Amino acid sequence: MDRDNIIGLNVHVDTYEGMRRGVPRLLDLFHRYAVRTTFFVPMGKDHTGRTVKRVFLRRGFVSKSRRTGVLETFGVKTLMRGLFLPGPEIAKGNDVLLKGLREGGHEVGIHGLDHVYWHDHIKGLDRARTYGILREAVNTFEGIMGEKPCSFAAPGWMTNAHAFAFFEEYGLEYSADTRGTAPFFPRMGGRTFNVKQVPLTLPTLDEMVGIEGDDPETLSQYFLACLRPGLNVMAVHTELEGKRWVPFLTSFIAHALERGFRFERLIDIATGLNAEALQVCDCVYGAIRGRAGEVTLQGEPIKRE
Repeated sequence: MDRDNIIGLNVHVDTYEGMRRGVPRLLDLFHRYAVRTTFFVPMGKDHTGRTVKRVFLRRGFVSKSRRTGVLETFGVKTLMRGLFLPGPEIAKGNDVLLKGLREGGHEVGIHGLDHVYWHDHIKGLDRARTYGILREAVNTFEGIMGEKPCSFAAPGWMTNAHAFAFFEEYGLEYSADTRGTAPFFPRMGGRTFNVKQVPLTLPTLDEMVGIEGDDPETLSQYFLACLRPGLNVMAVHTELEGKRWVPFLTSFIAHALERGFRFERLIDIATGLNAEALQVCDCVYGAIRGRAGEVTLQGEPIKRE
């Protein structure tokens, strides 16, 4: 890959409402600016209401919820799903919308099965349970899209070594499960995996709201200042940028294009990478600014085996 100024913009769908309402809004925005992106979609049910236990288990979760306005972001109905309301399927039943993403030139990848369960439990899951979840997710994707997926993004940027092993055996082109600085080959649990890892290099909006600004334009300018020459990878969420924060993303895209950045799908970035030039890096769990709980981080580079 050359050293052009690139933004790999990927969209995380976390909820049923985000799929049905946020995705169409973002599609309109991307069409307006001729931007192609990657959409990562859960292949199972929306159990967002089960995140309530994070109030008791995660330091900083309450303060982050206040900053981002959880009720405004998700709505009452979504926050009851998986607790007092059944969780609707996010991918199944939305075949037309998912295939429309592909027909519009966007990439569609997998964002777990049950987003909440993966996020909260994957760190401690064994091989059998991890593989079972991933098999169900890829089977659902293949049934809807009629083809094998090329990519996966871990909910909450939490993963384990068993997931990397599955991706390698299945033949994914890449996965996007970590926070870091540049693409690499991941090492975890004492093993190096031959699946490219494309980490998120920028913060997310929910992490910076109330810290770096409270209005769309101020936050847009902050994210623009975070851009660096070469490759930048940014994630947006259908529940935020696809809802009341559309003005933020509109401003960011418009100004980034004016500054000479171009947007690419993650699949195009991944396939354009020189594998021989990629470093092998350990994957470690740790904290990042503005986020409650742990994420998987790109650690120090190590010598290739």
